Amino acid sequence: MIRSGDRGTRSGDRGIRSGDRGTRAGDRGIRSGGRGGTRSGDRGFTMLEVSVAVLIVGLTMSFVYEILQGASRKQQALTEGMEGPKIESAILDEIIRDLRFVYYRAGQFPADAGFWGRDRQVAGKDGDRMDFLTCRASRTAELEDAQEQGQGQGQVNAPLVEVGYACRPNDENGEWIEIWRRERYFVDDDPTDGGRYDLVYDKVRRFDIEYYPPPEDRAEGENALEEWNTTVMHKLPYAIVLTLQFDVRGPASRDQPQAKVRRIVLLTPARSVPPDAGMTTAGMTPGGR
Repeated sequence: MIRSGDRGTRSGDRGIRSGDRGTRAGDRGIRSGGRGGTRSGDRGFTMLEVSVAVLIVGLTMSFVYEILQGASRKQQALTEGMEGPKIESAILDEIIRDLRFVYYRAGQFPADAGFWGRDRQVAGKDGDRMDFLTCRASRTAELEDAQEQGQGQGQVNAPLVEVGYACRPNDENGEWIEIWRRERYFVDDDPTDGGRYDLVYDKVRRFDIEYYPPPEDRAEGENALEEWNTTVMHKLPYAIVLTLQFDVRGPASRDQPQAKVRRIVLLTPARSVPPDAGMTTAGMTPGGR
C-alpha cells in the first residue's frame, strides 16, 4: 500500500514537472513572439516602398511645375500683348508725326535736296534710312543757339527742322538692330546729314521703308521703290509704307519676332511755311512759291 502511494506521488510529481515543462515552453513561445514582433517593427522600409514614394513625389512636383510654367507663359504672353502696341505706337507715331509736317519746295535747296530715303542693310537685316525736313517743333532738349537767344531749354519752335531715322547694330545682341532719330535745329545746305542722334528703340528685327510715286506717275502693277531722292525725283513720294518688326523683351532668338506692324503714310507736304532766318543759312537759295 505504501508503495502504491509512492507511485502516485511520483506520478503527480511527473505531472507537475510536465506542467513546468509546458510553462517553460509557453514562456519560450512568448519570448519568441516578443523577439519576432520587435524585429518586425524595427526593420524599416523596403527598396520597393522607397521607390514608390520617390515616384509619387516626382510626379507631384512635375505636375506642379507644369502648372506654374503654363501660368508663367500665359502671363508673359499677356504682358507682351499689352506692351507690343505701346512700343509700336511709341516708334511709328513719332515717325508719322514728323512726316505729317514734311516740307519740300523745288529750288529751295541746292540740287533740290530735302528728302532722301535710302535702302540699307545693317548687321544683315533691313535697316533703312530716311532724312527729310519737317515743320514740327524741335524736340532737342538743349540747344546752345536757342539759349543764346533766350529761349531756354525744352521744345523750341523752328520754321524748319532737319529730321532723320537711321539704324545701327545692337552691340549687346546680334539679333537686334537699333533705330535712332536725327534732329538738327538749323537747316543748312545739306538737310539730310548732321545733327544730334537719340535712341528710339533697341530691339528691332527689321525696319523697311518703301516709296510710291503719285498714281498718275505709276504704271499699273508697278512695284514700290526702295529709295527716293528729291535730287533725282524733284518731288516728294505720294505714299510711304513702313514695315517694323521688333521684340518686346529679350533674349532674342532666331525665331519669329514678337511683334510686326505695317503702316501706310500718305504725305501732305507743308508748302505754306515761309522762308525764315532758321532756313537762310550759307549755301541756301530761297525760291519756289
